[in-house]
Amino acid sequence: MSNRSKVLRTLLVLGIVACIAGAGVFSAFSSQTENPGNVITAGTVTLEDNDGGSALYAITGAKPGDSKTSCIKVTYKGSLPATVKLFIPSPIGELGPYVNVKVEAGTQATSTFPGCEGFAAYGTGGTVYEGTLSALATANNSFANGIVTNPTGQTSWETNNAVVYKFTATLSASAPEAAQGKTTGTHTIRWEAQNQ
Repeated sequence: MSNRSKVLRTLLVLGIVACIAGAGVFSAFSSQTENPGNVITAGTVTLEDNDGGSALYAITGAKPGDSKTSCIKVTYKGSLPATVKLFIPSPIGELGPYVNVKVEAGTQATSTFPGCEGFAAYGTGGTVYEGTLSALATANNSFANGIVTNPTGQTSWETNNAVVYKFTATLSASAPEAAQGKTTGTHTIRWEAQNQ
């Protein structure tokens, strides 16, 4: 038998063995089950207001007793139930102890910043804060110690809830001579929402 015949027989045997082995692999029992459609989508926490970037109050050349009242509507657009707090993160200048601030929460049929026509304070919890601007900023300067405000009768803010806030800022009628020329400085009033 020639070498050539031996090589051909060897190749033929190897080919047959490979076919048998391949047939064994493809004839195994099999079963599958699936759970399709898995997905996770994060909820949202979104607050909006209607101030158009304008300040609630700005009084220049104020004299004792001068006052400014404005209303702002804060609306929750998030999908997750949230806690909303009001605070002043900015430092207040030397005039702060002589500026009285009253903050009320309520409703308004048509809210056009900064108008307060038709504003109605909540029967319960309508007055959110009343005191000096300095005291407000000292006691409530972050979300951690901010003033909790909720739509009336609720323990959280839900999608499309809105509260109208009426701010009245008054330079105290008893402001001393030393208050002349002083300022509160530019400061921010902030509402912050965090999901519950």
